[in-house]
Amino acid sequence: MKNISINTGRKGDFMNQIQILLDEGEVGKARLEALDRLKQEGENAELNYLCAVSHDAQGMEQEAIPFYEKAIDHGIQGDLRIQTYIQWGSSLRCTGKYYEAKEVLEKGGQEFPGNPVIQVFHAMTLYNLEQSSLAVEQLLSILGSHADSPWVKKYQKAISFYAARLDKIW
Repeated sequence: MKNISINTGRKGDFMNQIQILLDEGEVGKARLEALDRLKQEGENAELNYLCAVSHDAQGMEQEAIPFYEKAIDHGIQGDLRIQTYIQWGSSLRCTGKYYEAKEVLEKGGQEFPGNPVIQVFHAMTLYNLEQSSLAVEQLLSILGSHADSPWVKKYQKAISFYAARLDKIW
């Protein structure tokens, strides 16, 4: 579901290779490559993120969760940090871990208070926690002030996908 490109710069050819595999839809190969590389560089935040994304892209949200957590713990930075919070919270929500998802998304929201997508996934989680009024209020607020956000556009496919599947647990 989540096909996010990153610019790994000079981090190494292996990072670029994993990203290329993800971009080309070779998520199984990307996952195996990332898992293999993690044996040597387990504390590499971006590599943990790529491993999480490759699991997520194969519908293995449960398996992706620890890699997102490690990416944060090992200090992933910039837009990747934002994406990690979004995708970690989303994976937790998708697997029915609503309270954990709420906690992760709130932490991400505190760190990045202006990010509308963190707020959208937080609202989805509130819905799952049977706080529908608050969820709708939050979504309408986001819609009113962030409809044209590049972040919303980046995650538009995932948001639309989950809109009709809020009660589904994977």
